[in-house]
Amino acid sequence: MRPNITIVIPDPYIPLDEYCRRTGMSRSTAENLISYGKLPIKPKGAQKKGLVEINMAALTVMALSECNVSFNA
Repeated sequence: MRPNITIVIPDPYIPLDEYCRRTGMSRSTAENLISYGKLPIKPKGAQKKGLVEINMAALTVMALSECNVSFNA
């Protein structure tokens, strides 16, 4: 039987500046990744005007899918 592991995402969305602070990534690099579709963001219609929020839940799912593990979300 496989063990169950619970992953908690305390902040499903974080502002771009906070993401850059936490990861040490420059804002220009993060913006490039967003434009290439490599860094998921909250849909534009759901964001406050001018605020870009990184979708940490989608980023976590992407990372888990690259680890050759099965999971249910």
